[in-house]
Amino acid sequence: MNSFDLPKLREAVKPFRLYWYPRLRSTNDHAAVLRKRGNLFAPAIILAGSQTAGRGRGGNKWFSRGGSLTVTFALPEDHRIEPHQLPLIAGLAARAAAAELTADNGIQLKWPNDLLYNWKKLGGLLCERVLKADLVGIGLNINLDPAEAPPELRTKITSLAKIRGQPLDMTDALIVLAAHLRVTLKRAASEPFACLLREYDAHHGLLGREVSITTSADEPATYGQVEGLDDIGRLLLRSGGKLHHIISGQVQLL
Repeated sequence: MNSFDLPKLREAVKPFRLYWYPRLRSTNDHAAVLRKRGNLFAPAIILAGSQTAGRGRGGNKWFSRGGSLTVTFALPEDHRIEPHQLPLIAGLAARAAAAELTADNGIQLKWPNDLLYNWKKLGGLLCERVLKADLVGIGLNINLDPAEAPPELRTKITSLAKIRGQPLDMTDALIVLAAHLRVTLKRAASEPFACLLREYDAHHGLLGREVSITTSADEPATYGQVEGLDDIGRLLLRSGGKLHHIISGQVQLL
């Protein structure tokens, strides 16, 4: 189980309210339940010492163990931000926090919701809108040892500690993450969204890569080369001379 300095954390993350649980199935699921009961007031942080049934996009499972940060930020819904844009904004914030914590600017984004380092997964996001609150779930490998992951994941994941070469303080890591999320959300409210998208593309690991994208179970995959993001955050995929604007989907590198 991960340990946190809760008094320090509560003070440092204001104006977020801190909801702490030693163990949860899913921070996003619990945040949604609290919101529907009228017991969750944004802005807030739902933090679990351990998470046993985390979710990724499209029903995927999120593996976590000791050294993994599993947290959901509950934010007041901002009608100026479309649901598909929120993972991009939050992803930028998480990438900036990870770069600060590791002192390594090589951390990249994988549209629409992953953090990568040397093509190994470092973190992921799950954003959902529930009763006028935006839930931003973030799973980030802080001190996780990839050798402790299931065999099929060991060569596919990494952690901040592995990148930096030493363990990090979990409390400080969450404080840095919360600060970057606040700053990036303020930027999103005051700057043209295109400015954030240019920054996203500057760290976009898919740019120029050949990929396949599945947008629904009923449709065949689309293959092509990624040309970046358009002005509202859709992925630009060049396929057979045609430029596709894709709002969401499952991406696989070729």
